[in-house]
This record gives sequence, C-alpha cells and structure tokens, in this order.
Amino acid sequence: MRYLITTLLACLLSAPHVFALTLDEAIDAALQNHQRIEQFRANADQSKAAVGISRAAFLPRVDLDYSYAERDEDPRSLGDQSSILVLGASLNLFNGLSDYHNYRAANRRAQGADYRLQGTRADIVLETQQAYIEVLRAARSVETAAEGVELLERQKRDAKLQFEYGLIARNDLLRVEVELSSARQDLLQAEGQQQIARRQLERTTGLQIAADQLLTDLTPSTLQSFDPNLVDSYRQQLLDNRSELLYLRSELQAAKRDRRANKGDYLPKVDLTAAHEEYSDDISVSDNNDQNNLLLLRASWNLFDGFAREKNFADSDSKARAVAAELRDTEAALVLQLETALQNSRIASGRQQEAQTGVTSAEENYRVTENRFQQQQATTVDLLDAQFLLTRSRNLEIDAIYDLYLSSVQLERILERNRE
Repeated sequence: MRYLITTLLACLLSAPHVFALTLDEAIDAALQNHQRIEQFRANADQSKAAVGISRAAFLPRVDLDYSYAERDEDPRSLGDQSSILVLGASLNLFNGLSDYHNYRAANRRAQGADYRLQGTRADIVLETQQAYIEVLRAARSVETAAEGVELLERQKRDAKLQFEYGLIARNDLLRVEVELSSARQDLLQAEGQQQIARRQLERTTGLQIAADQLLTDLTPSTLQSFDPNLVDSYRQQLLDNRSELLYLRSELQAAKRDRRANKGDYLPKVDLTAAHEEYSDDISVSDNNDQNNLLLLRASWNLFDGFAREKNFADSDSKARAVAAELRDTEAALVLQLETALQNSRIASGRQQEAQTGVTSAEENYRVTENRFQQQQATTVDLLDAQFLLTRSRNLEIDAIYDLYLSSVQLERILERNRE
C-alpha cells in the first residue's frame, strides 16, 4: 500500500502541469504589458504637469538679483566699484483673465487625457477578448477538421474492403481518397490558422503561450444579453459613457477656454512688485542709507501688436469649430456602430440556434447513412454527402457560437460598460 501511494505521488510530481489560461488572466496581462497603455499614461501625466504650470500664474514670482560693476570713470559718484543685491516679488493682479482661462483649459485637457487612457484600456480589453475568442474558434475548427479526416479515413478503409470484394467500383474508392486528401488540406489550414491566432494573442497579452497551453472555453453565462428593442436606451448610454466622446467634449471646452484666454489680450495688464535692495558701501544715495524698499504698481495696455491678437483669436476659434464638428461626426458614427452591432448580435443569436439544430440533424443523417452504407443500401456518394453536411454544419455552429461571443464583447466596448 505504501509503495502504491509513493508511486502515485511520484507520478503526480513528475507529470507536467499545464494550467488553462482564462480570459480574465489574458486581459490582466494585456493591461499590464501593452505599451500603448504606457504611452497614453505618459500623455496623461504630461497633461497633469501642464495643469501645474498654468496654476503657477496665480502665485507670486520671487527673484534674487545681484550685480557688480567696476568703472574707470565715475561721472555719477557711484564709486569705482559697486554692487546691488535685490530681492523682489511680483504678482500679476489682472491680465484679462487669460491666466484663469488657460488654467481651466489645461484642466479640461488633463481630463481629456484621462479619457483617452480609459478608451485605450477599453480597446486593449476588446483586442484581447477578440484574440482569445479567435484562438478558441481555431481550436474548435482544428477538432472538427480532425474529426472529418478521421471519418474519411474510416470510410476509405471500408471502401477499400468493398472494392477488394468487388462491391463498389474503383471510381468510388478514388472519390473517397480525393475527399480524404481535401480534408487533410483543410486540417493543415486549420492548424495554421490556430498558430496565427495564438501568435496574435501573444502579441496582445505579452505572454508566451506554449503549444500545449490550454485556454478556458467561454460559456453562455459569460455573455451579456442585449435587447435590440432597447436601442434608444443603449444610444443614451453610449453618449454618456463613451470615452472618445468625453475626450472630444473636454477638448471642445478647452478650445473654448483658449478662445476666451486670447480675448484677454485686448485688456490691460496690472502687476504689483515689491522689492528690497541693498547697495555696496561705494554707492552714494541721498539719505546715506545702503538699503531701500520698493513697492511698484504697474499697468500696461498694448494698443497694437501687428494683428497678432486677432490671428491668435482666429486660430483658437477655428480649433473650437473643428473639434465641435469632429464631436458631431463621432457621435453619428458611434450610433451607427451601435445599431449595426445590435443587429449583428441578433443575427448571431439566431444563427446559433439554427446551427445547433442543424448539427443534430446532420449527425443523425450521417448515422443513418452510414448504417445504410454498411448494409449496401446507400452508395459511397451518399455517405460522402452525409459526411460533408456533418462537417459543414459543425463549422457553421462553431462560427455562430464564436460570432455571438464576438458581438457580445463588441457591444460591451461600444457601450463602454465598466469591466467587473
């Protein structure tokens, strides 16, 4: 007994452990490894830094200046050598609210950058889901193709025996061999497609997927249900949630703020400066003091700058109109995308139900035809036709099932529902 237990444990420990990769694990890996996410995360950080830069306009500026001079002649009685140390602070009191609008524009662009990052993450999730589903589809197609080859090989053996006994003509045997050759080519193509699908999944997730790596198949319970009759509700959900629209709305608000900031150039600017000056002993001042405090209020108003203000305002106005047009076009395109996806989902659901019925009928037809062939009541052509119908019905079922999965994840992306 102890020897048996030891042997079983040794077998378990020595056996290779191949863990099935789940869809959630693939998505997590893609979100962690994909460089596009890092790119847009860096863009979001850059936008947040721009907000800090624009906020600096509301804070005083403090400068420390030091100057030293030596003179051959001293016409102003400043001494042969002189130095001045100045500590000053300046604060803009009014500049036509340009700094305020620039700050609000930077805030909007930072929000837009976050929305772009959010949309990029949703795109990566969809790409991973699509790649994962295509690997599952390819694996099922390989299984179906292998089953077809196996059936035809069995038919070839039976046909060869019947030919040797003179029960069928040689051309019937040759026809089976031709169909078997075609089925083997289909199997090779299916295996090639499976390898391509695996490489695409590796590219999306950044994972190395071994040839014997299993993927956990999806189940109908993983699908979210969508009712095509609720298109109005879905449309509103899309308009509220889609990150591309939120990004463009933020860009539009930022462009409008830029336009208002450029209007501020037409107004005067007011600055307040406070400074403390210290002079060297060689500098002569009226009160014989080597220190001086200064408070300066300065107002300026540009009357003409070569039409630069007009051009800046026209530039910002054009950008605002361009973003507004892009927003309207994107809304229309996404609504059409939603309606198309809902129809595709409805069609895929109907195809799946019909395909299941078709497979059941094709399997029964093949079973009956094979029995009749064994009893010499059906010809080789009848059996080949039954086998062809069975293979085609299984392929149709595979496509219908995974097209339904694809339509479901595409609708999740279109509506940008939060991933649980």
